[in-house]
Amino acid sequence: MSSCPDPASIEGAYRFIRNDHISADDIAQAGFAHTDTIVKERPLVLALQDTTGLSYKHSVCDELGEVNSASDEKRTSKGRTLYAHSTLMLDANEEKAIGLAYQHYWYREKKQTGKQNTLQCRDRELKESYKWQNNVEEVKERLGDLSNVIDVCDREADMYEYIDYQIQNEHRFIVRAKDNRRLVGKHQKLEDILPTLTPAGQYKIDIQQRGGRKARTAHIDVSFTSIKLKKPQRAKGEKEAPLTLVVCTEQNNDSKNKLQWLLYTTESVANAAEARKIARYYELRWRIEEFHKIWKTEGTEVEKLRMQHLDNLKKAAVIEAFIAVRLLQLRELAQNREEAERVSCEVYLDTLSWKLLFKATNQQAPMPKEAPSLKWAYYAIAKLGGWHDSKRTVMVN
Repeated sequence: MSSCPDPASIEGAYRFIRNDHISADDIAQAGFAHTDTIVKERPLVLALQDTTGLSYKHSVCDELGEVNSASDEKRTSKGRTLYAHSTLMLDANEEKAIGLAYQHYWYREKKQTGKQNTLQCRDRELKESYKWQNNVEEVKERLGDLSNVIDVCDREADMYEYIDYQIQNEHRFIVRAKDNRRLVGKHQKLEDILPTLTPAGQYKIDIQQRGGRKARTAHIDVSFTSIKLKKPQRAKGEKEAPLTLVVCTEQNNDSKNKLQWLLYTTESVANAAEARKIARYYELRWRIEEFHKIWKTEGTEVEKLRMQHLDNLKKAAVIEAFIAVRLLQLRELAQNREEAERVSCEVYLDTLSWKLLFKATNQQAPMPKEAPSLKWAYYAIAKLGGWHDSKRTVMVN
């Protein structure tokens, strides 16, 4: 509510959130519909899937089950987590975010107990891991045709049932392998085939500093081959899953931080350039983690919401999720500062929006006759959210 300039605006916002005739699903569906319109117009779109947890410690925890917060941060035993599994659509050619296509929210009422075999044999729809397939089904129900969409997922989606579902429905996808799966053919397991592969090409990738890992430029060998996964004994589905395997391996690095991606895909790969394209699509999966960061800490700070009831919390979280996407889009546009200085903010904001933004951040200044730059809009929104140019390095007025 920090964006509301006066008590009347704050009260209006709370009345909207508390209105029982407005549901979080209705708010979300309106945003998803807008994304659908754009997706249908683009030649190729990446559907980036990922899960994050929103952690809370106030009274809303009474409605968030009995399982403690899954956050890595030190929290009291009162902490609870509202999970969100999102699908963020990205234009594969422009590498720009399009919008949210679906979000599934849930919380863990109680810890799952029982023997591992019993838990694994539950109906697929009852497993938390069903979220990957569920998001695809929800998007397909609205779009109908997914021929221009490639689902991109990390290692958590390396489940035979999910892979089989995608293949049987002729969907396109890229999944990073997690397990050393059994194969059909002379190579018994996935890792057995790796020493037989000859690099088809090389490329470089900049790896950012993270935790104890230093930033570096990695030199990567890329190779590819056709494989058939063998159905695990307890899994449901066809006996084998034909796929293309793209392998990206860092050269001259034997440390635990060595980059190696084993990527399953339904895409046809015939040469190094096409294999590199698959690797690039997987690299772009990190955009959904950037969205989560903006949503949770660097933008809307969704975890600071203090709604007293779960329904109201979800409404506010959904609204802030779409705001976070807009902030991500604006950051993508403004990353090239020199270009952002030359481009009008009207490539992102309509006339009324930038004028309202100007009045909110420049109350004493006269309204400009022409729209300010995109760079101005980026920092003006940051200023509205509480950012201060303490070093006086950027002029936003």
